[in-house]
Amino acid sequence: MVFIPVDRRLQYQGLENDCFNHALWIHDRIFINAKPVDIAFLGSSRTINNINDQMIEEKLHPLKFHVVNFGYCRFGRNLSYVLMKDILKETKVHILILEVREDEDRYSHPIFPYIAETRDVFLAYPFFNKNLIFDYYRHLTYKLETLKDDYINRCEEVPVRQDAYGFSSFDDTASIELLNEAKMRRNMQAPKLSRFSRNFHMQYPRKYLKDISDVCKENDIRICFLYLPAYGTSLLKPAEFYTYMKYGEIFIPPSGILNNTNNWFDENHFNQNGARELSGWIACELKMIK
Repeated sequence: MVFIPVDRRLQYQGLENDCFNHALWIHDRIFINAKPVDIAFLGSSRTINNINDQMIEEKLHPLKFHVVNFGYCRFGRNLSYVLMKDILKETKVHILILEVREDEDRYSHPIFPYIAETRDVFLAYPFFNKNLIFDYYRHLTYKLETLKDDYINRCEEVPVRQDAYGFSSFDDTASIELLNEAKMRRNMQAPKLSRFSRNFHMQYPRKYLKDISDVCKENDIRICFLYLPAYGTSLLKPAEFYTYMKYGEIFIPPSGILNNTNNWFDENHFNQNGARELSGWIACELKMIK
């Protein structure tokens, strides 16, 4: 089971019921779509909803950069590592922009064992990784299911997803009451880790951040970090700010965009108006760093 190769597209295709079948689009955009990727965004649903990659590409048109939003629902730094490696198999990326939130997620992404290669699953960072054994189990059972579908059931491949961009958002605007309630609840519950506790608990995501940085150095890729907090956070910069500073530039959107209640679909995601404002600002920042 460890050494038998498996069809990578079937691995992605099998996640049709997760994240509105976005995994298959990611696979086809990386491995089948011939359009290059110069600037790649990696992150969670906040990246999917907040980053209008087509708009950014159009605003960068004189520079002829191809921009792609590879966000995927939920957070986990090891998924960013896996997707980045897949992207680099097919294209030369110049700038990698990683979503960061108020704080790093300490654990494995739920989808990591499903689309990661066997080597990455079994050589995953073992310390502070509470999902390690579960990831082994899920990877092998999913691999068995995929092999069975490929060789026995002969499952039919679905058509190639031709879309060039990964942005998806909504027109709806959250009520001010909902946003303020979420703001109050979040700031009341926000735990503050001591320096010792932070250094202990953040070993796992910091290891993957370093691995991502090492791969980027090897491939001459510039890393940037984009702060995408929830509405009304009391943190003006991410808790791991100084960790990110070791690896690249940090983009912190203007408070005028983040505090505008007309920009939010819910307390965690922008609507189309918010994505338009944020994406326009990001395009200007990218022009300046180039």
